[in-house]
Amino acid sequence: MKISPQTFFNFCATHVPLLRVLKEQEGEMSEADVRRLIRSTAASDELPETTWRRLSELQILVPVEPGSDFYFMAEQVNRLLSYLFDEANAASPEIISGYISSIDALGKQLSRAIDSEDPLGVRLAMEELQQTLRRIQSDLDETHRCILTEVSRYKVERRVSVRDKFRRIVYWMERYVDPIVEIVRVDGPLRAIFDETERLLQQAREHGLYSDLPGLERNFRQLRTVQRYALRVFQQCRREIQPLYESLRRASFIAEGAAIVLERVQREGIDVCVGGLVIPVFTLRWQHVPSDVAIERAVCNVTQYRPEPPPRLNLDSEEKMPESYLRRVWLEELGGAILQELPVTDLLQWLTKRFPEKNTEIMLAGFTRLIFAPDMVADFTENAFRHYETADGILEARPVTLIRA
Repeated sequence: MKISPQTFFNFCATHVPLLRVLKEQEGEMSEADVRRLIRSTAASDELPETTWRRLSELQILVPVEPGSDFYFMAEQVNRLLSYLFDEANAASPEIISGYISSIDALGKQLSRAIDSEDPLGVRLAMEELQQTLRRIQSDLDETHRCILTEVSRYKVERRVSVRDKFRRIVYWMERYVDPIVEIVRVDGPLRAIFDETERLLQQAREHGLYSDLPGLERNFRQLRTVQRYALRVFQQCRREIQPLYESLRRASFIAEGAAIVLERVQREGIDVCVGGLVIPVFTLRWQHVPSDVAIERAVCNVTQYRPEPPPRLNLDSEEKMPESYLRRVWLEELGGAILQELPVTDLLQWLTKRFPEKNTEIMLAGFTRLIFAPDMVADFTENAFRHYETADGILEARPVTLIRA
């Protein structure tokens, strides 16, 4: 073990601001630059010389080449800090294609090991396949987070021009989302390689060349999971970016057209540009001396006018209440009317005697309202059928009792 984990993490815990600043540095750093950052982020009584020595001993900073005076943060430490700080780097389509090529090569290696009945070759291919699938899923996660971060940045930033926003969204669409969707779609190269790899794994299990059945099932499950997950992730990314892309595309066209018009106005003058850029509006007016017929009609309208009395409003009359409103009021008051007379042994008999003027439809509506009232309980008895007369008909039913809940 080159470095003690406890020593390494104790140092990192006490120098978090320094590590964040070092990670944000782009490119190579000289020793003077590192010492300046150490002094600017010093939070303890530790000497800058001691901090510099610990950075080198713990291999947090490594030289660009042996004996060089320029340093950069070790890639392993950089990835660890990216994970801890929840930062992500998008995986390019070339990286995903490289993973596919690697799995394809593993499939050929696995096929040769199966044909030669080499258990060791099968096991080594299985282990490398599992590591590659984990890397694919990790890179897909990071790419997804990067795209969502870019969408959030677009919605928050206000000082960036429309053209710059459009170019950034187009970059993410054309560089990452669309190419990777083509790779991971159902009939794309990723699915074909994964299907072939799954077939080889099945063949290895049938030949008994791989004894770790749980590991084999894990590889089966991971192959299917990565396929579905990759397609779902980048379809979601496309749904997030596509509306922004369309809106920015329209805004960019409008801004570009306005810039062209302003430039032409400044160069040629507004009078020259009016004919080709301004929407023409024409007005046509006809003016003639009025004819004799028109004058005669106007005179007749004045001389033959007979005033009519204004209409009178009868403010004393009242409109008739709508039947639907009266029915609604009756249904609302029905529960309060029967509440004082509970329990009722025959609900329909009570309704027909209490309201003999109601027709069959309204009577059944009131019956339904009462049996479904939350503060009452209805019991449909098995007694003999009875006849109940309404204003326009006769109902035949068994008695229904109604009590308070």
